[in-house]
Formats: sequence, C-alpha cells, structure tokens
Amino acid sequence: MNDFIDTIDAWRDFYMLTGSATATLIGLIFVAVTLHIDIIAESKKSSEIRMLAEQVFTNFLLILSFAFIFMVPSDTPYGIGFPLLILGAMEIIQTASLWLRFLRGRGEDRVFGSNQILRKVLLPNTICYLTLIIIGADLLGGRTRYLGWMVIVILWLIFSAAGNTWNLMLRVAELKRNRH
Repeated sequence: MNDFIDTIDAWRDFYMLTGSATATLIGLIFVAVTLHIDIIAESKKSSEIRMLAEQVFTNFLLILSFAFIFMVPSDTPYGIGFPLLILGAMEIIQTASLWLRFLRGRGEDRVFGSNQILRKVLLPNTICYLTLIIIGADLLGGRTRYLGWMVIVILWLIFSAAGNTWNLMLRVAELKRNRH
C-alpha cells in the first residue's frame, strides 16, 4: 500500500477525537455568547469583544475543518494538501488584518490588554497558520515530514481558543456587573 495513505490513515482516530471535542466546545461557545449577547452587542468596546469572539469561533471551526479534511477518504496529496494550504493562507490574511487593527489601536483604552491580545491571539495565530501553510505545501509534494506538526497547531489553537473564551466570558461578566 502507499506510504502516504498509510500515514494519513494512522492519524484518523486523532482527527476523529479532535473533531468531536471541538464540536462540543463550539456548542458551549454558542451557549455562553447567547447568555450574554446583550452585553456583547451593546458594549462601547463591543468591536474588540466581537473580534475576540469571532477569532475564537474561527479557530474552533478551523480545527473542525482539519478533522473533516483528514476524515474524507481522499487520501491524496492534493486532497489534503490544497485544503490545508488554502485555509492557512486565508487565515494568515485574516490574522494580518488583525495585526493592522492591533497596531493602529495601540495606546487606546482596550477591553483586553495589548499584551494579552499579542500573546493570546496574534502570535499563536500567526505561528499556527504559517505552520499550516508549510504542512500543506509539504503534503502537496506527497510528503508527510511535517504532518506531526498538526498536533502542535491543533493543540495551540484549542488552548488559545479555550483560554480566550474564558477571558472573554470573564470580561463580559465584568461589563455586565458594572452595568448594574
């Protein structure tokens, strides 16, 4: 049998577990946001809160997409490499726009500290999405040298998104408490 196919098949359980866990976390985010939608929608600083919520949601959707990509029985370098490369490129462009917003807004009064935005959103996203592009390009060449890096990408995105969700909900609760 083909070494590429064997290697991809060996990862199926990992991606099944990753997809299941991520789908659960997405559901919990929907519940949390729904419970506090009034604060998120009306806050003067709602654009920053919304940006973080959207980024958390996007990161979880991307992880779910990885699971779908690896679970589809396409097992070809193009069937796996192109989607990863495209997702990485799309998200690095999105992250670049977040960097611009961050740099333009330096010195402004923020809901989240600049250090927190830098360390918990911008740097993880930049590193993960550049790594995803490298992995996708490697897979397009029919190689799996960097496939193990997907574990780091997925774990970092999950931990970053979960931590940012926690911080988001704490800030929203503070805004709600200060409103009353």
